[in-house]
Amino acid sequence: MAARVTPGPTGPSEDHLLSAAVRARTAEELREVREAAANWRTALAAMLTLVTAVSVIRGRDTIVGLASGARVLVGVLLLLAIVAACVGAFLASRSAFGLPKAEPAVRRITDLVVAERARVHRAVRDLRAAIVLTFVTLALIVASVGVVWYGPTA
Repeated sequence: MAARVTPGPTGPSEDHLLSAAVRARTAEELREVREAAANWRTALAAMLTLVTAVSVIRGRDTIVGLASGARVLVGVLLLLAIVAACVGAFLASRSAFGLPKAEPAVRRITDLVVAERARVHRAVRDLRAAIVLTFVTLALIVASVGVVWYGPTA
């Protein structure tokens, strides 16, 4: 009795395996970036709350004894801090959640990998800008407090 041996089904190609590995890693990278972005967004929201609370609670009492130029400087520094915190919170949110948009159907696996990598790159870029704006906001708050404490009096 002779046995007949025939080839079985072909396994996944190297390209298929590579693209699956790249997609899995890209998804993991995007998840990690979005987690970090959510945390930075929270930090920026806390700073924005701090600036707003200090401005509203202390109000004019804080700057009443300062020279007019110092009062204007404190106001400008706090306004810039609020703008920096708002822009940073937006960028952190965009990094964490993305923006909804229609995307064309992908015809090739390489196009899909390129699109996924671009999504990760945008999220990282937004997160880096949000981190920078977090420290800019903090520096502006500290500068305004410094002017209030040590600025010229009227």
